[in-house]
Amino acid sequence: MKFIYTLIAPPGAGKTSWLINQLVKPDARHSILAFPTKILSAEVQKRIEQLELNFIAIDSNTVEGSVTKALEERLLIRTHKIVICTHESLRMINPEALYEWTLYIDEVPTTWNCSTHSFTELSYRRVFDNITEVTKVGDKNRVTAKEDCRELIEGLASGNNSALTPDARTILKALLDRRSVVEVEDLDAKLKRTVRIVGIKHYTQAFEAAEKVLVMGAEVGKTLLGITLKGAGWSIQPVEADIDFAGYGNKVEIHPFFRNRSYSKSAALMKGGKLYPDYQKDCLLDAWLKVDVFRIIGNRRAILVAHQWCRAELPVPPHQDDSNIRFIPIDNRGINEYSEYTIAICLQHGNITPIEGRSLQTLAGLLSITQTISSDEIKNAVKYERFFESTLQSVCRTALRSRTSQSRILLFVQDLDIANFLAEKIGNCEINETYAEDYISPESALRKKRENLKLKAITLWEQNYSIESIAKEVGKTRRTVSSWIKPYRQIPQKDV
Repeated sequence: MKFIYTLIAPPGAGKTSWLINQLVKPDARHSILAFPTKILSAEVQKRIEQLELNFIAIDSNTVEGSVTKALEERLLIRTHKIVICTHESLRMINPEALYEWTLYIDEVPTTWNCSTHSFTELSYRRVFDNITEVTKVGDKNRVTAKEDCRELIEGLASGNNSALTPDARTILKALLDRRSVVEVEDLDAKLKRTVRIVGIKHYTQAFEAAEKVLVMGAEVGKTLLGITLKGAGWSIQPVEADIDFAGYGNKVEIHPFFRNRSYSKSAALMKGGKLYPDYQKDCLLDAWLKVDVFRIIGNRRAILVAHQWCRAELPVPPHQDDSNIRFIPIDNRGINEYSEYTIAICLQHGNITPIEGRSLQTLAGLLSITQTISSDEIKNAVKYERFFESTLQSVCRTALRSRTSQSRILLFVQDLDIANFLAEKIGNCEINETYAEDYISPESALRKKRENLKLKAITLWEQNYSIESIAKEVGKTRRTVSSWIKPYRQIPQKDV
């Protein structure tokens, strides 16, 4: 059984301080610190510099040329006791370079590596017909490179042929990567083909090569990394850490958007009982933001975490040039300049898209190395990362993460499930459903509208209106109105 160790603690709990304490111990081994972003890496570098520790940072800001090659060289010559890099560069190096290094990974790495690409039938056939084979695997069309064409594909993927699009090159590279599966959909109504690359960003080889691995951050077992490790036969072991964290000291008020369903783009964009593909003025989300959220916030500063499709018109306080509400990236780990803000609006979502859903069964097969992984496990893990953990990270960009602030924190979040999750993780929370929306599905909305029209027709019939008049009034045909009032024809009509 292979083991990976985890330090599970919420954002702002002091994981970085604990890590630095490990590095300054007299018996500390050669250590690699891997961070999700260069921003977060730079923050930690400043703290390590103050301690005058022997370290080097390897990333695109410090290296000219290949970061991967530079990182491998530094690990092999071992001139620095501490090497700092990003998750992605760690994944790309030769695992043998990690021999006898202790590996600390800050935050759970992103391991989802599935993408979709669209081609016209002509462009698809021109690039792939002669160099690939398509076989049926279950209900999927799997694309593989012809064995005698692999060298040609490698040349096309890495060459400068201007006739090939970046999407085509990406797929050609995936055809050569045995860790990925390429699938193609049948021709759609618009005469286009969707090609999916299904894969995983593997860290297990790096983990196997290192002397010891410790991941600091979320509940690893609930993430896609945890599912990947499970499928590969790894065991996750929490470590006992002396972290001086007794919980967040702030009182927190949480306002959920949806009360009776999970937040999603399609639900948020509904307007008047109809679904719209794009953001509409006065859609459910827009109305909630304008009528309730922005009104409650007033002129106070707030951060807003949302996808690009959220095009709400942000308010601008009187005598100000810019809005008091700031958009920040969804992956905001390491962004700490908003620690004086006491309000956050979190609208990111994490549901598997229909196209991604088509990849789950294939991905489950790739991950089921020594233990079987199900599609549902992957779906739940992706939702946990994109939805729950991402929201927790976002709200902790505020004064919530400050050890000295006792300010009251105000959170506007996606739905009641998220509100309950945050209340459990943060503590000292009050969930306020006063402004929560009860979602009514489009089918229910249309049915309710039809029932109201039917009731109106019956009422008019009882008031001695003719079928023709009723049909005109409710906007339906005479035949429809006749069917509605048929059971009531035996009831005497009232005098108007």
